[in-house]
Amino acid sequence: MSAGTVPELEPTQPALAQPVGELQLAELRERFESLCADAVDPLEIAAGLEAEGFSDQTVRVCYGFPDVFALAEDLHRRVPPSPTEPAAEPDPWRTPVWRHALRGLLFGLPSLCYPVAAPLMSDVDAVPVLLVSTVCSWALSQGLAFLGYSRLGNADRDGARRLLRLGLLGSTVLLLAVVGLCAALAGRFGPAAVFATGQGVYLLAATVLFTDRGEWWLVAGLAPGVLGSAAFLALGAPDGLRGGALVALVGTVLLTLGFAIGRTSWPPPGAAAPLRWSELRASWPYLAFGAIAAGLIAFPLLAMLLTRSTSDGVSDAMLAALPLSLSMGVAEWLLYRYRSATRRLLRRTRLVEDFAAGAWWQLGATVIRYLLCTAVLMAVTRELGSFVGISPQWTTLLAYLAYLALGGTLFLALLLQAFCGPASVLLWTGGALAAEIGYVVFDRAASTLRVQLVVCGGLLLALFLRAGAVLHKPARHR
Repeated sequence: MSAGTVPELEPTQPALAQPVGELQLAELRERFESLCADAVDPLEIAAGLEAEGFSDQTVRVCYGFPDVFALAEDLHRRVPPSPTEPAAEPDPWRTPVWRHALRGLLFGLPSLCYPVAAPLMSDVDAVPVLLVSTVCSWALSQGLAFLGYSRLGNADRDGARRLLRLGLLGSTVLLLAVVGLCAALAGRFGPAAVFATGQGVYLLAATVLFTDRGEWWLVAGLAPGVLGSAAFLALGAPDGLRGGALVALVGTVLLTLGFAIGRTSWPPPGAAAPLRWSELRASWPYLAFGAIAAGLIAFPLLAMLLTRSTSDGVSDAMLAALPLSLSMGVAEWLLYRYRSATRRLLRRTRLVEDFAAGAWWQLGATVIRYLLCTAVLMAVTRELGSFVGISPQWTTLLAYLAYLALGGTLFLALLLQAFCGPASVLLWTGGALAAEIGYVVFDRAASTLRVQLVVCGGLLLALFLRAGAVLHKPARHR
């Protein structure tokens, strides 16, 4: 293709002085019609004319205008603006709903296994080992997920899989060392330490499968433990079958660990860059948030440890843990839906004020949807509890309200993390956990669930206002 085949690229021919006519201006408007239609002001047309070789002298001689800017203003006035909208790009936040439903189910199903091991957690002396395992595994899993997703975000899947496999092995060794040390200090080397180690290893392996989109492998790994626990509870939790159910739990841990290693080892990943210090440094806020979130969820256990007594919220918290875990799938789906909605809002609004108002409305509607969905899950699990031998009563309403508020705070924390990083919520969530600990330490007669409800309710409000103040700005959504 030569320049002569494109009218707008034809070189400007020197012209002799002659009277300007409407025919010449009409030809000029036709030649630069696309430029004038897309221009937002005359300056943009003037820049285009100068780029095509039009000078002030050429404009005066050929068209009778004093300079290029005068000609640009005339063209802008004569050609009505009709900017061409860019082609709509595919929405990256539209994902299949079934994937979020499956992930939510996988988040919640392990809760069915805890009643099988309930006798292991009834002893106050076993609480430190369980608590340390929970906090350590949550922190390590958050850091491991960050490292994996950061490599995947850079289109380095081989590096992500290699890093996930090595991170899983290293984290498992570290978890065994920490739990073993805690068990030695507490003098609890029995079944409680084994269960604590198993739940931590399972969480690390499940994190690897989630990060590498191996949800169906996790379904296969969970099958023995979930089916064994469900049968055990459906038969009325007879002590004679508890040993078999515990063996099924061990099978789930080993299968999940094996699937995670196999998923990240085959086909063998290619050459990948080694783990960089900058990546480790960037992961520490995620490690810290994982530890704080585990502390907030396991606060009744922590209160039992601090007060050296049976907390009034442990059994109720176990009942509320299942719907809260299931709600994480809902939270993930709503987070994607929120980002898709604000992306559309950004494209159709012209004023910053309009976007800010729409962003506030979307945030409020998203939080309300999450709370309503979680409340429905809590009501459903309460009704289904009798079919698996749990039989919760409405006296657990305080626990459900406390964990509903906690679920809302975790959802908002995830939302803020997605836009601003985990450091933006560490102060808020860490302060809430410190307030809960301080309250039960200085007032040992305080109700654990009431403390949790008040603190998490206040944190929910604070994080909502913080999210609104940050996410109403268009620059956060680009």
